[in-house]
Amino acid sequence: MLVSAGFPMSEVIQILLVEPDREKRRLAAERLAARWPVREVGEAAACLDLLRRGGSFVVLLGLRLPDMDGRDLLARLAKSHPDTPAIVVTGNDDVGVAIDAVRRGAWDYVLQRSDGGHLDDLPHVVARNLERRRLACERNRYRAELEALAIALRGTSDGVAILDPLGRISFVNRALASGLGGTESEVVGRLLEEFVCCVPGGDPALGDVVATVGERGRWSGTLRLADGDGTHGIWDVTLTPIGSPAPGDGPVAGNERRMVGIFRDVSEKYAIEQLRADFLSMITHDIKVPLTVILGYTEMLTDPEPPPDQIPRDILSRIRESGETINALVCNFLDLSRIEAGRMTLDPRPFDVREMLAQAIEHYEWTARRKEIALALDAEPLPPLVADEAQLRRVVANLLANAVKYTPNGGRVIVSAARENGHVRIAFQDTGRGIPADEIPHLFEKYRRVREAKRTEGTGLGLFIAKTIVAAHGGDIRVESTPGAGSTFTLFLPAA
Repeated sequence: MLVSAGFPMSEVIQILLVEPDREKRRLAAERLAARWPVREVGEAAACLDLLRRGGSFVVLLGLRLPDMDGRDLLARLAKSHPDTPAIVVTGNDDVGVAIDAVRRGAWDYVLQRSDGGHLDDLPHVVARNLERRRLACERNRYRAELEALAIALRGTSDGVAILDPLGRISFVNRALASGLGGTESEVVGRLLEEFVCCVPGGDPALGDVVATVGERGRWSGTLRLADGDGTHGIWDVTLTPIGSPAPGDGPVAGNERRMVGIFRDVSEKYAIEQLRADFLSMITHDIKVPLTVILGYTEMLTDPEPPPDQIPRDILSRIRESGETINALVCNFLDLSRIEAGRMTLDPRPFDVREMLAQAIEHYEWTARRKEIALALDAEPLPPLVADEAQLRRVVANLLANAVKYTPNGGRVIVSAARENGHVRIAFQDTGRGIPADEIPHLFEKYRRVREAKRTEGTGLGLFIAKTIVAAHGGDIRVESTPGAGSTFTLFLPAA
């Protein structure tokens, strides 16, 4: 089986001679049969029928055919079989005819000579046009691959940019353009350093990075929006020269290599790291404060001769409150570890919701009384709720503690419970400072606390844990708040 060099082994190239003169066909076939299989037909219709059946051919045809003008056959071949080389072999040496044949789709034009010298050229002409076909196929394949690659790059969630040696953007995908705050057309043509800069902490200036990456090779680092606030627009970036030299080739003279940049958005990771740093700071402060109270009052009580006028009347209550604060922090940490490890389990049993709420209110009465906060329960008699009482006590404690904590002196906190549309609704209404509207969507995120000028103790875990526990019961928590007027946190738990 004969194949053409540069083509798949499964592709057999055949020569199709379309010529009504049998002697001319025979002479041409003798020259070509040594390299390729040869098929012979005398009419255009037979040629088209053979091509319709499939196969890879090079068509050699005359212009004078009994059933069709050869130039019309060329046009039909160009339309129906554009990848099939069509070579005209004719005795007509009219330049106008040759030009017209090429315009209609001829790949080549061979002039017949009376001495048959053109027959020796036919194998070379066929080979030349097969190479042209191979190159055309390669070009089309590369073009299709580039188009597919461009579509993939434009659709990927990671940012991609191609930079010239000066750092000017020549290509950017939709994800990165959006992250830079513009459209693709608005970003292309501008310098990368107009949009981003290196994250402080020892990295060189972006201009220096771009200037040297072509010489020194790949660079990885972190870039952020030049005018960003640090909460979004942070990327882990890898810049790689395009057309990297082989090992041992050394640097490219003149630093004239373009580079491709891959931008992976790590804004969320940085935000979480910042929250963790804030969280550690909170732990240090929020455990140290009540612990200092406990140690100070304990030292006062163990003093053999304590000054009577310096011992508060409610000293034991204050020690207990500080101990409960530390206990709540530790419980939050334990709950968080169980949730993150997927080990939180429920033990649902029937219990009296109203009684649980009454006990919670009784627990916080002293704290509320110290702040002159009116703390009340408004709950109708309810049938037993089947749920994990211990877990829901944690939720109620978190929400009630927050309500008392964020309500100023002289305020009011009302806890209510009722049946509503197949659910038990438990609401915690306070007259506190309220929550800004832009903070409400983030309230239940891990380590998240409302940003305020005045710091309030807390790890930012209570609402996250409460939301997780309620969701595990198939319920929901909703928030309504008006800054300066107060907030209402409402639990909805399936009644059955």
